[in-house]
Amino acid sequence: MKKYTIIFYSIFFLFLISCDKKEKLKKEKNKHAYQISKCDKKQFIVRSELNLFKRDNQNIDSGIIKLKNDFPTIFQDTSLLKDITIDKNFNIIFDSVYVHFKDMTPLFNIINGGFCILEGFFPELNPIIITMIDDDIVYTSSPPFNPIFYSPKDNIIAIQLQWFLGKNHVFYTNRNQPIPEYLTERYHQNFIPSIFFHTLGSYYSAKNNNSKELLVAMINEAKPYFFTELMLPELNDSIIFGATKFDIDFFNQNSESVWKYILENQLLFSSESNLKQQFIMPAKKTQIGTPGRFGIWIGWQIIRSYYNNNDVSLQEILKETNYLKILNKSNYKP
Repeated sequence: MKKYTIIFYSIFFLFLISCDKKEKLKKEKNKHAYQISKCDKKQFIVRSELNLFKRDNQNIDSGIIKLKNDFPTIFQDTSLLKDITIDKNFNIIFDSVYVHFKDMTPLFNIINGGFCILEGFFPELNPIIITMIDDDIVYTSSPPFNPIFYSPKDNIIAIQLQWFLGKNHVFYTNRNQPIPEYLTERYHQNFIPSIFFHTLGSYYSAKNNNSKELLVAMINEAKPYFFTELMLPELNDSIIFGATKFDIDFFNQNSESVWKYILENQLLFSSESNLKQQFIMPAKKTQIGTPGRFGIWIGWQIIRSYYNNNDVSLQEILKETNYLKILNKSNYKP
């Protein structure tokens, strides 16, 4: 009897260890959420579009000069800025942006919360956040998937607000080439914080550029999403990944069969050019009948599993470029 008691407790102990490993990411996110609730950090934010177009009867030149004096590396050409303020397209764009973004406090609160966590990992990062508008929405034939960019040289993160007006906005639908729905799904203000930190995560993620294998692309592209979920622990997978709830449910329900398809067809270490289109690029539906970016989704789950099952930090994951090591030690089983 004593022998069986020892076996029982040994199995129970192993079960607890296993559960504890599975809970590592969840516990870390809960800790981050608590830190955010106690933090009052405020990043320096500039609403450049308000300075240029919503001047409340102030002189145009004074607003432009202030922008140039405060941010000389960004707002250098005062004559161009003045032309922008009287440009018809820019004024139409601003009118739509102002309706949606008159008050951005709720969004900035989420971003500020993310910086409360970020400073614990990368304390040297303290960029200026600039909101802006551009007329690329009128002239571009290839609209951006991530309309937020980071300039380490200038120490700024710029948010192009004209790309976050809601998927059915006339700017996206009334075009010679309407923007596909799988892109406009992310053109909503709810996605600004997640795309914002995805942009920073891309900057801090070391990429393996020595191989074109599918596994490499999957992990390269997945790292910023893992970074984002740790910075913004209260956002759900749909907002972080920039996908519909339907797509997220599809990913969760079909990960096992798609992973099996990848392994059985020996695609994981293949460099075939069409694999990126099937598993990495955004699409409503791929050749194998799945939503686009399924490979990135699986890459994200592999990283999650690697984090849960190993004594590794976020920084170590972002720096690691041996993706076979990540896969082998992840114990990933969809």
